[in-house]
Amino acid sequence: MKPYTIIATAVIVAAACGTARAQGVALNGKNANGEVYTVYLDSYYYGADALDSILLRVNYDVAFCVDTVKGTEVRERTTLEIGRNVSKYYNFDYFKADSLMKYNITQPPFCFNHLTDNIPFQGSFLDMFFMNYPEGKVTCTGRVMTQDFLYGEDIPEIEWTLGDSAKTILGYRCHTATCSFRGRDYTVWYTTDIPARYGPWKFSGLPGLVLEACDSDSLFTFKACKIYRTTGSIDMPKYTFLKAKKEQYMKAKKLQFVNLAQACRLYLVNTGWKMVEDGKPDKIKEMKWSFIERD
Repeated sequence: MKPYTIIATAVIVAAACGTARAQGVALNGKNANGEVYTVYLDSYYYGADALDSILLRVNYDVAFCVDTVKGTEVRERTTLEIGRNVSKYYNFDYFKADSLMKYNITQPPFCFNHLTDNIPFQGSFLDMFFMNYPEGKVTCTGRVMTQDFLYGEDIPEIEWTLGDSAKTILGYRCHTATCSFRGRDYTVWYTTDIPARYGPWKFSGLPGLVLEACDSDSLFTFKACKIYRTTGSIDMPKYTFLKAKKEQYMKAKKLQFVNLAQACRLYLVNTGWKMVEDGKPDKIKEMKWSFIERD
């Protein structure tokens, strides 16, 4: 199941009939900060390719600041699936939604915080990150409006500085490490008791699993809240991906925040929704926060 934004400044988005993605439900609600959102939930399961078997799942609570003046935070639950060769990090709501759709259970009682004219930001980790797929690479997927993007890069070679501090997280003894990565300075806590060289997001290369991470400005934080063994497969969804470079995807993603109407014109695709212009000029917004990757 995938979420579709349906409200845009200077754009009327209407339902069309006869397409595979026309089925679904539009939901209204408020996020934790009180902003109103509208989101379209597709009720069609696209299937997936199994990349590896899951050995361990780690759930993380993530918080990121979208307004440093007001102190506005977005909080999400994310999950890391660890296999023998591949790991996958993504929003836990995707896991719940796809699990329901596999068994034809529609209209689940949850939805994502998504960009509308009333919200200057959306969820932070609606992307998926497949580490060591293919070998030595990280495959990243994301969405702009209803267009699915895919880009790849080498697994980052992060220059870690190991520290002497130690503490216990979820019963595991952890050590500290620091790094500068993609324009931010981070302090993380990792455990060698779980010898997986990954963690949330794109953190990798330490001699153990990353259980906590925070940047020096406390704008992005990751905290493991549950670790458990499970069965199943690490899946790559069979979406219709537009293959791009990371820079192209980030440019398209930013467009969704600063000119939502133009983003609709370019990336509202493969769906039962269509746009009707209302004749008003586009509303251009200033993006007052930066993505986790600054470079």
